[in-house]
Amino acid sequence: MASPQREAEKASETLSRSPSRAACRRFLTLFFVLVLAVAAVLRLASLDNRLVHCDEANQAVMFGRLLERGEYTYDPREHHGPALNYLTLPVAWLSGVRNLTEVTEIHLRLLPAIFGIILVGLVWLIRNELGRGAAFWAALLAAVSPAMVFYSRYYIMEMLLVCFTFGAMVSLWRYVRAVRADLAEEGEGHGRPWLRQGFWLVSLGLCIGMMHASKETCVIALFAMALAAGLTIRELRQIGLKRLGVAGLVVFLSAAAVSVLFFSSFSSHWQGVVDSVAAYGQYFHRASGEGSAGPHDHPWYHYLRILFWWQSEDGPVWTELSIAVLAVAGLVATVAGKWLGRTNVAMARFVGIYALVMTVVYSAMAYKTPWCVLGFLHGMILLAGIGAAVLVRTVPGYILKGVVIALLIAATGHLAWQGYRASFVACNDPSTSYVHTPTSAELLLLADRVKQLATVRLDDGLVDVEVIAPDDDYWPLPWYLRDLASPFEQHEDSGVGQVGYFRAVRKKSTPPLIVIRPELTPALARKFFDPAAPSKYFYYKDQERQLRRNVFLQVYVREDLWRAYQAALAEQPPPEEALPRGNE
Repeated sequence: MASPQREAEKASETLSRSPSRAACRRFLTLFFVLVLAVAAVLRLASLDNRLVHCDEANQAVMFGRLLERGEYTYDPREHHGPALNYLTLPVAWLSGVRNLTEVTEIHLRLLPAIFGIILVGLVWLIRNELGRGAAFWAALLAAVSPAMVFYSRYYIMEMLLVCFTFGAMVSLWRYVRAVRADLAEEGEGHGRPWLRQGFWLVSLGLCIGMMHASKETCVIALFAMALAAGLTIRELRQIGLKRLGVAGLVVFLSAAAVSVLFFSSFSSHWQGVVDSVAAYGQYFHRASGEGSAGPHDHPWYHYLRILFWWQSEDGPVWTELSIAVLAVAGLVATVAGKWLGRTNVAMARFVGIYALVMTVVYSAMAYKTPWCVLGFLHGMILLAGIGAAVLVRTVPGYILKGVVIALLIAATGHLAWQGYRASFVACNDPSTSYVHTPTSAELLLLADRVKQLATVRLDDGLVDVEVIAPDDDYWPLPWYLRDLASPFEQHEDSGVGQVGYFRAVRKKSTPPLIVIRPELTPALARKFFDPAAPSKYFYYKDQERQLRRNVFLQVYVREDLWRAYQAALAEQPPPEEALPRGNE
């Protein structure tokens, strides 16, 4: 016999067949397509309009090694999972790109932009559980959220993680729908409900495996989802331990298969699988605010401040407060179990618990980088979609409903305006809440100068370049010098000599061209005053440029290169400053 909930769903389906309901569904479908179009425009337009961030450059160089040499080795201390690099390969291949020199910002950022669009579209697959109205508002808010738009245009793995996490949620609820139909003996499989159930279980496992291959912090989302599912989805308790165990095994094997495939570098580096587990010791240490996490150590409310009220000095206010207000409305309705209309109560409570757990855990962690807000923000957006539908449904009268809808449209319009400004107008402005340690435009001038000097021919051969900075803090310079010479492989036909990256001044090295952090120049000067190894060279200080705010790089040019460069330009610009010869 069908359950009361199933009977209510059948009655709702009967009502939905009426002409007015059918027309409403068609309009919502059309609006959903328009929402996807808005999401695509905001994410795909002018992907190269922002300077490359140091984290983007680091990932790009790793991808270049994979693209050119087919090599990827998972590092359990840095860089996160391999999914970002491997999934970028098809983008490069389809674009006809075969080496790092040919790779552009558009090639790199296209992948997270596509996943940002998919994230919006996935809402459609759970429209019955969320309710069509809530699904529409959730999709619209995800499409225009400034944080969602900004980090969909960022070559980091966060958008992949959030998208695969939502894919896991969708797969779980589609599996629950299949189980519910089977329990009610009304499945569409006509005696073979395991086909649909098995499909969604495998999909759930694949999404979990890709979450793990994207970023180690997937364990937070998995914990939040498992807790929410255990507390809200009664169908998981009704199917019995044996079926639940088989389902869990299918999910685990599917997840393990895809995770092992990526972390083993497609069976060429099995140590990566071991390291993918050992990495959690490093990341738990970092999450506490120790070690390399120090510069990213922030108070518990830092993420909430970034999202809901950020103002830097005299800059504008950045806020997604409307999402928070709607999420609270959705949470109140969810806790009360009222005013939800066609929204599945269990789904609403699942989303509410997930969003709350994610927000609390991420806020409690000392280690904070701004793109980490996406995980719990997406949970809030789903809850806000429910809240928006609740407000429209509960307000009496057409006039008041119209006012509420107008206010919701104004709120989403404000979010879209901020999303446009953050991604197209102020995308390099440190006063923007989502901009994190932006690259200075002066670095482009420095890179151009280095390229000009490095391509000058000397009597004794090609120009070697040394980039020296403590703790490898020279990024994203290797990205902007990628067409000078590969950061990981030198070629004789590149037109320059070796390009090396070092953490300290090398005592026996006298390269023609040095790019160095100012705090290391005393060591460079001492090197030329060393009586035990006097140098026959002296260096001209050519330029000093910002790498990012309050972080500088200086260029020193050896005398013979400087004169050859001057001769090539047929002019004699006086040097700014010189480091004297060793014993002078």
